[in-house]
Amino acid sequence: MPIYDDFYESVIATQTAAQQDAAERARISQMQSAAANVAATTKQVPVTVTVKPGDTLSAIAKKNNTTVAEILDLNPKFESNPKYKGGNLIWSGTTVNVGYKNETITPSPTPTASPKPTASPTPSPSPTPSPTPSPTPSPTPSPTPSPTPSPTPSPTPSPTPTPTPTPTPTPTPTPTPSIFYGGDSNTGAGGSGPDAAATAAVLEQIAALTKQIADMQAAAAAEAGKPKVTGTRTVRKTGGVVEVYQQMSDGSLGNLIESYKDFGARDSVMKMFENTGLGDTFIKSLMGVIDAVYEDNIMPTDSQVLNSIYNSDAYKTRFAANEAIKKRIAEGKARPGDRLLAPAEYVATEDGYREILQEAGLPTGFYDQAEDFTNLISNAISVGELTSRVNIAQKALQTADQEIVKALKDYYGLSTGDLVSYLLDKDKAFRAIDSRFTYATEDAKLMYTSAEVGADAARAGFNTGISRGFAEEITKAGKAESAERAFQGAARDQEDYRRLMELYGETAGSEDLARESLGLAGGASVGIKTKKLASKERAKFQQRGAIDKTSLGSRLKTPDV
Repeated sequence: MPIYDDFYESVIATQTAAQQDAAERARISQMQSAAANVAATTKQVPVTVTVKPGDTLSAIAKKNNTTVAEILDLNPKFESNPKYKGGNLIWSGTTVNVGYKNETITPSPTPTASPKPTASPTPSPSPTPSPTPSPTPSPTPSPTPSPTPSPTPSPTPSPTPTPTPTPTPTPTPTPTPSIFYGGDSNTGAGGSGPDAAATAAVLEQIAALTKQIADMQAAAAAEAGKPKVTGTRTVRKTGGVVEVYQQMSDGSLGNLIESYKDFGARDSVMKMFENTGLGDTFIKSLMGVIDAVYEDNIMPTDSQVLNSIYNSDAYKTRFAANEAIKKRIAEGKARPGDRLLAPAEYVATEDGYREILQEAGLPTGFYDQAEDFTNLISNAISVGELTSRVNIAQKALQTADQEIVKALKDYYGLSTGDLVSYLLDKDKAFRAIDSRFTYATEDAKLMYTSAEVGADAARAGFNTGISRGFAEEITKAGKAESAERAFQGAARDQEDYRRLMELYGETAGSEDLARESLGLAGGASVGIKTKKLASKERAKFQQRGAIDKTSLGSRLKTPDV
């Protein structure tokens, strides 16, 4: 019976150890699973798309199950950067954030060696003890918990004693963490046997796994404590620089997303001046002034930019009339109608002046320069008042001696506009006409006086008038005041003079009698010729009666020779 009892206890111990080992393995597996769950963590990462030719924000929003408004919130550059025109214009290659997604990150756990029991992983059934051969057969234990041994026949006495069967040693069961169940010198914690070594190895693995779990929990807590991206923040700097950063949950700035330059106020003001028609030269002269404002200020306003322009030399020069009015008002010498004109109104007034002068046909160079307009505006002469002045001059020209007007036009190629300008401002008109014809003041006086002489001839009845050269000859000879009377006498006698000349085959010049009357070059020879022809006429008729009041000589009042 002792042999059987030892064998039975060995089987029971092996089964118990196997059950305990399976339970411990299940517990360790649960701990590993929990560690893996603790180690897993997530973070938000942006979802982006790249704009392709033909894309629009609405198409991108529809494709990614979002809205245009949400895309604009996630991409402030579309509204802060003028080049995107509030999201109405996007460029190929532009990166667009369409949302965020959760990304799971599982750190790799520190590899831990699997426990290696010193005994077989599965308990093997104990072998049937084999007693030393003897006349009595060895009993075979039954596999049931209460085996019934076969009856052993009484041994036959023999001189040789029956050897005592030696039981086979019970195999060592799979080691179990004896620390949980107690132990002895071989299997308990602190023992020195094989079970103690296996227990120590398992405990060491459990301790390492516990530390790894703690480390993972600490890492997860640290990760959870880190600031998360909650949006974007725009930072503006001097020089028009705009930087867009990630906005973190703790209020700090994350990574730089985008950097560009924004000159919105400058562009707005420049557009305003461009619309007034001031021209590229003036616009470019303001750029240096505006750039200085951006270097000294962060995101300057339209008012700051405008104030810098109004105080610049370029602006004061271009709108000089405003400066003159401002100075007059400051000195207490303001005139009725004095006020400062806005740039658009100033330019519109100049355009009004120019249009009036062009419609009146006034010569180029007559009140059409910047300094002319400055004088008009600074003297509070409105477009309406200038129109009235031009109309008055035109009416004065219409009531002037039209023969003089015609002579000026015929002799010197002057236009109605030239003459109107003379009536408006004779000094400036002379300068305008001189710039075209290079006339000196004396030349201009000669022109006008000669025109008057020509007008006298026309009024006296010279149908074809007189030439410019003859009119200037009379003027230069100082005979202009006597010209009208001389023309009247010549016109009266011209027809008789012509007939007399024709009777003797001579040609009657249209200017001959006037030259004779005014004592000009050639006038004396005309008188001599007339006297000779008159004498011939008297000799031909030999009768005094032929020369009476109706004769040519009488009508020409030529004395006898």
